[in-house]
Amino acid sequence: MELKTERLILRPWKKSDAESLYEYAKVPAVGPIAGWPAHTRVENSLEIIKNVLSAPETYAVCLKEDNIAIGSIGLIPPMQSHTTATEDEIEIGYWIGVPFWGCGYIPEAVREMQRHAFEDLGCKAMWCGYYDGNEKSKRCQEKCGFTYHHTEKNKPCKLMGDVRTEHYTYLTKEEWEISRIADKRAAVLYIHGKGGNAKEAEHYKPLFPECDVYGLDYHTFTPWETCEEIKEEIAALKKKHESIILIANSIGAFFSMNAGIDVDISRAYFISPIVDMEKLIRDMMCWANVTEEELQMKRSIETTFGETLSWEYLSYVRERKVRWQVKTDILYGSADHLTSIDIMTEFAKRSKADLTVMDGGEHWFHTSQQMEFLDKWIRNVWN
Repeated sequence: MELKTERLILRPWKKSDAESLYEYAKVPAVGPIAGWPAHTRVENSLEIIKNVLSAPETYAVCLKEDNIAIGSIGLIPPMQSHTTATEDEIEIGYWIGVPFWGCGYIPEAVREMQRHAFEDLGCKAMWCGYYDGNEKSKRCQEKCGFTYHHTEKNKPCKLMGDVRTEHYTYLTKEEWEISRIADKRAAVLYIHGKGGNAKEAEHYKPLFPECDVYGLDYHTFTPWETCEEIKEEIAALKKKHESIILIANSIGAFFSMNAGIDVDISRAYFISPIVDMEKLIRDMMCWANVTEEELQMKRSIETTFGETLSWEYLSYVRERKVRWQVKTDILYGSADHLTSIDIMTEFAKRSKADLTVMDGGEHWFHTSQQMEFLDKWIRNVWN
């Protein structure tokens, strides 16, 4: 039997998969954390295919584009399960090669196996588990609807010859059916910086393959107006999606914080964010040699570097201090000329955000090297 998803083929293992299996299973980061030793040679991988991976309901995970095995996923019957699975329950196990980590392939495969187990095989519940320290597997199970059930300590891991702590998760058919009724795909909302546009959101679609990615083209440029546009977009997305992830660039991050949407989103990624707008305006006043008294009197002053200084804008940000309390990851460049590392560090500490600094990174991230760093950063913190 073959199972198919949007990007994958799940098919039985074949002897001809030995080379591919060895290529990914020989890497020490793959097998040992899942409870089995790294493969030592192609012949070893061939024996595993014959004696282990040929079991019923065990599938090679392959990309549709080439049908080459890059991982494995399978259903384990109660009598062979590591869990307390009863006759109408099943356990699931999986792994994938390191080059494909962070691409969302395993959650995609797990969801299809859930459908197969509950709809085709008539299972009533599904077990899964992970050893202490395997955070990637833990997050995968959470994404796929499993909830924590119990922990077993001092559990022998026969293939590795050691003793471990194993955590078990559980999903009933009823819970799965409820999740199918609800739209479980998260929305990713991208809010651009000055001079940007919503089309930039296209860059993030491959980084969030399990989500629907949107870009917002706001048409106002004062925080008291833009916040309303952002709130309207969030309200519209909440009608279609259970959760919303925010990606905001530069001043887009300031506009987002000013809109107070942290209560409406599940997570945020800030790239070169403006986190202290009052300080930035005062800096620009210094660059333009404009005093506060002069700005208050003239109300608005055009600068030689393309910015308009506004007394109304300055007064607004002074009176309205932003609050941000959602889980946030920040990417900052050490060569950012708009926000100092001290200000960014203080904001990250105050907001309990995780801060990553790219040495030599600019405001804004735009070179191929900087964008490659950005992509790796998102894959690392998201998965």
